[in-house]
Amino acid sequence: MRLSLICLVLGLSLTLFLPELPARWLLWLTVLVALSLTVAAGFRFRVFIFPAMVLLGFSYGGFHGHTLMDRLLPSDLESINLHLSAEVDELPLRREGYTSMLMRDLVIEGQSYQGRVRLSWHGAPEVKPGQRWNLTVRLKRPSGFSSPGAMDYEGWLLRQQVIATGYVRDDNPQLLGDGGWMRVDRWRWQLAQFIESHYAGDRAAIYKALLLGDKRDISPRLWDTFNQTGTTHLLVISGLHIGLMALVGWWFARLLVLLGVIPLEIRPLPKVGALIGLCFALVYAFMAGFSIPAQRALVMLVVALGGILLDLKIKSSTLLLLALTVVVLLDPLAFISNGFWYSFIAVSALLYVFSGAQSTHRVCERFVRPQVTVFVVLAPLLALNLQPVSALSPLVNLVSIPLVGLLVVPLLFAGVALSVVLTSLGLLVMDFAGVILDVWVSALQWSEGLTIDLPPLAVPNGLALILAMVGVVLLLTHSGLGFRWLALACFLPWLVPANDPLSEGMAEVTVFDVGQGQAALVCTRNHCLVYDTGDRFSERFTAAGAVVIPYLRHHPAASSPDMIVISHNDRDHRGGLDTLLDVFPFSQVYVSEADDYPLPVYLCHDQKEWFWDGVRFRFLSTGSRMSSRNDRSCVLQIQAGKHAVLLTGDISARAEQRLVRRYGDELVSQVLVVAHHGSAGSSGNAFLSQVKPTYASISAGYRNRFGHPSPRVRERLGLVEAEILETPLTGTQVFQLGGESLPPPYCHRLQKAGYWSRKPLS
Repeated sequence: MRLSLICLVLGLSLTLFLPELPARWLLWLTVLVALSLTVAAGFRFRVFIFPAMVLLGFSYGGFHGHTLMDRLLPSDLESINLHLSAEVDELPLRREGYTSMLMRDLVIEGQSYQGRVRLSWHGAPEVKPGQRWNLTVRLKRPSGFSSPGAMDYEGWLLRQQVIATGYVRDDNPQLLGDGGWMRVDRWRWQLAQFIESHYAGDRAAIYKALLLGDKRDISPRLWDTFNQTGTTHLLVISGLHIGLMALVGWWFARLLVLLGVIPLEIRPLPKVGALIGLCFALVYAFMAGFSIPAQRALVMLVVALGGILLDLKIKSSTLLLLALTVVVLLDPLAFISNGFWYSFIAVSALLYVFSGAQSTHRVCERFVRPQVTVFVVLAPLLALNLQPVSALSPLVNLVSIPLVGLLVVPLLFAGVALSVVLTSLGLLVMDFAGVILDVWVSALQWSEGLTIDLPPLAVPNGLALILAMVGVVLLLTHSGLGFRWLALACFLPWLVPANDPLSEGMAEVTVFDVGQGQAALVCTRNHCLVYDTGDRFSERFTAAGAVVIPYLRHHPAASSPDMIVISHNDRDHRGGLDTLLDVFPFSQVYVSEADDYPLPVYLCHDQKEWFWDGVRFRFLSTGSRMSSRNDRSCVLQIQAGKHAVLLTGDISARAEQRLVRRYGDELVSQVLVVAHHGSAGSSGNAFLSQVKPTYASISAGYRNRFGHPSPRVRERLGLVEAEILETPLTGTQVFQLGGESLPPPYCHRLQKAGYWSRKPLS
C-alpha cells in the first residue's frame, strides 16, 4: 500500500515540471493505459500496479491543472471596464485609503464564473463579508514577478482559487444585499472588529494572527524579530496550532472524565479524547478561515485520529503517507508551497527519530530532542529558501511553543468566549494573555542580539540540498549505524564558499521584473551596484523586498551592494530604497538631486568614471541642468571588454539628443535598457541609431495603464534591428558581458515557468 501511495504522489508531482499541460485526449489515453496495467496487476503481474499508480497520479494532476486554467479570466476581458456582481469573501483589509478584498460567486458581464477575484478599492465604504455588490472593475489574469528567489505569486493566487486581480473604477457602486450574518467569515469579521475596538498596534495584530489567522497587520519590524528568532511559524496557523488545539481538547476530555461528566464505561478515554480534540481543532480551523495550511493540518489530524476512532492498527508511516496523499489530491499545487514541505518533512523526521522509542520522563528526551530534530532537518531547507537560520532557534522554540500554543491561545479563546457573556471579564482574560505576549516579544527582541545565524547555503542547488539532507539523516539516525561522522562531509557544500563565476574584466547585468518600475543589478568579480530599486506598493510591500533582496541573497555572484544609484526621484524608481538600506546599510547612495533625500547621498553627475575588476563604469551627463526631473536622471554606462550596457532612467528624447551631441559613437552599447519604460516620448530614432543596441530591455508592468511600451517605440527599435525583451514577457533578464561574444540573455519566465505561470504570448 505504501509504495502504491508513493507512486501516486510521484505521478501527481510530475505535472509541476511541465511548462504546458498535455492535451486532454493524451491524459485520457494515460488513464486507459493505467487501467490496463491495473487489470494486468490483478491477474499476474502485480508489479504493474506501481507504474499504473504513477500514470493515474499524472493524469489526475493534468486534469486538475486544466480545470484551474480553464477558470481563468478570458484574455479578451483583460484591462477593459467590466460589470461585476459578486459577494465579499473572507476578511477585507483596509489600508491607507483603500480596501483590498476577495470576491466570490462571480457574475462578469452577465456570465457566471467559478473562483474568486482579488480587488483593490480606493475610497471604499465599509465592506463586510457576505455583502453582494455591483461594481465596475478592470481585471487581468493573475500575474506576479518572475525572478530567481521571488515568491511564485501566480501559483499562490491559483491555489487560492483567484482567477483575476484588478481594481474598482465605480463612482456609484451598488450594494445589492447583505446575507452574510450566518457565514463564518462574518463572525470572524465581527471578532476582528471587536479586537480592533479594544486593542491597537502589535497586540491587536498578534491577537488577530493567533485567533483568526490574519497576520497582515503585523509590522515589518515585528516580522523581522520572528524571522530572526525562528518563531514565525507560531504566527501562522498551521499544523502546530491545529495539533496543539487538539491536545488541549484531549486534556479537556480527560478533565470531563475526571469530573464524571463522561463515564468511561460508555466511551474509552482515547476515543473521547480523539473526538473532542478533533472538534477543538475543527473550530480553530474555521476561526482561521479554513486557510490552506489549516486545511492541510486538519487532514493530517483527521487521518491520525481516525485510526484511534475506528480502532485501526496502522503504522504511523502509513498514516503519514495517507495524509500526504489526501492533501495533494485535494490540492495538487501544494507541492509549490514551502509550508507543505516543511510540515511533512518535520513530521517525517519526528516519526523517524522516535519510532520504537520507549516512553520516557526525561526532560531532554521529551522536550529538547524534538526541537533539535526539527531544527536539524529544516535548517538546510530554510537556508536554501534564503530564510535566516538561528542556532538558538531550538532553545527559543522550546519555551515559545508551549507558551504561545498551550497558554496564550487557549486564554485568548477563553477571553473571546467570556466576552460574549460578560465583556469586562473576557477583556480581563485577554489582557492577561496580552501581558504574557508582551513579555514574550520583549524576550525575543532581546534574544535577537544573541542569535547566531548559520551561514547561508553557499551553492543553493539541488546537489547541495541532497547532500545536506543525507547529512541530516545521518545525524538523526540511531547510533547503531555508526555513520554520523559522515554527516560533516555532507555539509561541506553548505560551508565552503561558492566559486565566483565572474572573471576579471567580466560583468553580469540583471534587469529585474518589478512591474511598472525599474531595478537593475550590475556585478563584477568583487563588487555590486544596484541601479534603481523599483516601486513601493504599500507601507509593507516593495519591489526591492520582493525581488531585489531575494536575488542578492540567492545569487552566488551577488553580495552586499557597494553602491546604490537612484536615477531620479520618481517612486517607481526609488520606492524600495529604504527597504534595501535596512538590509544593506553600508551601501553608498548616488542620486541625481540631493535635496530629495533625508540621508547622506552623493551626486551621480559629480562621479564621472571608475573601474571595478577591470570593468569601466561612468555616468553620462546631459550637460546643463534640465528642467524635467526625468531628464536629470543618472545615465550609467558599463563597459566590459567589447560589450557595453546603457542604463537611461526616464530621460526623454530631448535629453537623448544632448547625449548624442556630447558622446557620439561612445554611446554604442550592445544592451540598452530603454528609457521611461518604453514611453513614446523617449527612444528617438537618432539616439537609437547612435547606440545600435543588439538587445533592448524594457521594464514595464503587465497590461499597465500607460500602454508601455509604446507601439511607436517598438517600431523605432525594429528599424535598428534590436531584439526587444519586455520584463512582463521574459521575467528577470540576465546579461553576461566581457566574453568573446555576447551570449543570449537568461530570461527567468521563459526558463522556469510552470504550467500555471502566465505565458509570454498571453
